[in-house]
Amino acid sequence: LIGEQFLSPGGLFVIIGASAALSPTPGMIGYGSAKTAAHHYLQTYAHTPSSIRNDTTAVGILPLMLDTPSNRAMIGEDESDERYGTMVKPESIAKEIGEWIRHGHLRPHSGSLV
Repeated sequence: LIGEQFLSPGGLFVIIGASAALSPTPGMIGYGSAKTAAHHYLQTYAHTPSSIRNDTTAVGILPLMLDTPSNRAMIGEDESDERYGTMVKPESIAKEIGEWIRHGHLRPHSGSLV
C-alpha cells in the first residue's frame, strides 16, 4: 500500500478523516466520498498481513470541524455560533499524535476511527 515503505516496525500511520463522513453528506458529495474512502483505506490497511506483521498501528482521526481560517470564514464572524464550540485546533491533534508516538500503549487499536 502507498506509504508502507516509509513505516518502521511498530510505526504509526494516521489519516485525518471526518466525523461528518460517517453519515450522508448532502451538498458535499465529493467531500463525503473522499473522507469515506480515507476511512476505508485506513481500516483496510490495518488488516493487511504486512501491517500486522510489522506491528503498525493505523488510526483515523475524525474531528467534527477543524479550526482553520477557511472553516472560520465559512461559519462567519458570529462567534456565538454553536459550531465554534465544536472546532478542534490542529495543534490539539498534533499533540495527541505526539503522545501516541512517545507512548505506544496510549494508541487506539489499529483500524480505529477516533
